[in-house]
Amino acid sequence: MEKKQDLRITKTYMALTKTFMEMMEDERFEDITVKELCERAMVRKSTFYKHFADKYELLTFIVREAQTEFDAKSESEAQINEPADYYAHIFSNLIDFLVENKKLVRSAMDSSSFPFIMNLLSEQIILDVCRKLKEDEKKQHKMIASPEVMAPLFTGGLTEVIKWWIMHGKPISEASLKEQVSAIMTAVYTSANMTK
Repeated sequence: MEKKQDLRITKTYMALTKTFMEMMEDERFEDITVKELCERAMVRKSTFYKHFADKYELLTFIVREAQTEFDAKSESEAQINEPADYYAHIFSNLIDFLVENKKLVRSAMDSSSFPFIMNLLSEQIILDVCRKLKEDEKKQHKMIASPEVMAPLFTGGLTEVIKWWIMHGKPISEASLKEQVSAIMTAVYTSANMTK
């Protein structure tokens, strides 16, 4: 019986996520209503509110799920003992997502809720990067600063680079952007190994 309930919840989350992402491609975040979302996803409003307080909480859930997928993909692609490689893969996967979802990105950027969306993304990325940096520290990887300082610094830098790249019409190629960020991450870790 419990498995059926879990399957129903999973299907509900999938339907809401898929529909929300589709709606975000054509509508600004602030124009999406829970009523319309539920109608399109064929989910009762009462079911929606059983799981999420509002569309902001749903967006938070979607961001966390996407981050979990990026982490898993990056961990499988990166060299296990090379933290810089792991972070470069996260950045690369994020760029791939943005390129594959141009309409969604444009809609988010045109939304008056864009600062909220960026803040939500940044907060989630900071938490995940800090967790990973703490794992690296436990594995005796040398750090030039504490994970609590490095995580927001990395996240802020990377999100600003992405904003600059998108808002300026991608002035350098995707490959060049990934290569340069990877070089910076490698330099940060190389610097830590030389100073300690």
